[in-house]
Amino acid sequence: MIGELALALEAVAPSRLAADWDKVGMLVGDPSRTLKRALLCIDLTEETLAEAIRRKCQAIVAYHPPIFEPITRLTALEPRGALLLRCMEHGIALFSPHTALDAVRGGVTDWLAEQLGSGERWAIEPSVTPRPGEGLKIVTFVPAYALGVVRDAMARAGAGTIGAYRKCSFELVGSGTFEGGTGSKPTEGKRGRFERVDEVRLEMVCEPSAQVAVVQAIRAVHPYEEAPIDVFRTESHRDATQGHGRVARLDRPLTCAQVVRKLRGALRLPAGAVQVVESLRARKHARVGLVPGAGFSLMAKAADAGCTLFVTGEARHHDQLAARARGCDLVLAGHSQTERGYLPRLAASLRPHLPGVAIQISSSDAPPFHAA
Repeated sequence: MIGELALALEAVAPSRLAADWDKVGMLVGDPSRTLKRALLCIDLTEETLAEAIRRKCQAIVAYHPPIFEPITRLTALEPRGALLLRCMEHGIALFSPHTALDAVRGGVTDWLAEQLGSGERWAIEPSVTPRPGEGLKIVTFVPAYALGVVRDAMARAGAGTIGAYRKCSFELVGSGTFEGGTGSKPTEGKRGRFERVDEVRLEMVCEPSAQVAVVQAIRAVHPYEEAPIDVFRTESHRDATQGHGRVARLDRPLTCAQVVRKLRGALRLPAGAVQVVESLRARKHARVGLVPGAGFSLMAKAADAGCTLFVTGEARHHDQLAARARGCDLVLAGHSQTERGYLPRLAASLRPHLPGVAIQISSSDAPPFHAA
């Protein structure tokens, strides 16, 4: 089923790792339709679509999202609309893993870094993931006699679950003060008089999706006329092995020329296909930043992490000047050229999740330009 391909992609490249601006996952299609053959490519083009139709594929996994900007009109009068309509006419579903596949451990970025040799690697921008059951901490202050009732209500609403444990909370005994004004009906003490009462600070974590229910549960059972409630965002789990970009600390430092030779061989690039911005010739680089595609936006963070060389697919003229001014050499190996070589590994990762489905790599997929 088409839906099984969506699950397989989620397993291989979890969508939570994608950049927040990206469009990943299933973009076109019916999850309930039969899937026998799927085609992998970098870009959905007339050539790759014709190939998919010829091979009788029911799905195309295009690394770059075929739908990115919002669509307000879908007609055959413009190229993208024509491609999407042909996909629909032939019952071909469209998927994209894009930056999720870049960020995941063992994904496109790690593959690109591997071409330079062995060494420690970590993400330039580590993935940040809330722990299951967490993300927020909700705090209330309650008299001791009502503590159990309020805690139980919060737990029923979704708070206090950490792993296999329920009703997880923290209590701190202290004093609360107030002076009830006109119209107040204090549960403890008297209106118009400064009061000090014993209270317990009660804290429980919950997922953001449960916030409204937990707050409502507190208000429903709290004995006070005005239930005190504070909501704090908790620190999420940072995983330096996943995320956007990589810093590679090479076991064997390389010059720019050596990096270019390694990339040309691994990515099968012709002579002259790699651009180099080099501030100091023959300098050896022990720490290298890498981002496949158009990743120059992470150059400054890579330099801050100690990288003296940054490898990506492309960069504008003024970006190249900025890198040189920063003292960070630049190797530009082509946008899709730094991505396309990963497709066989993607196919190998998907096949165990889709027994009986032929996962094929496009033979017509190619960069939009060639060296002249």
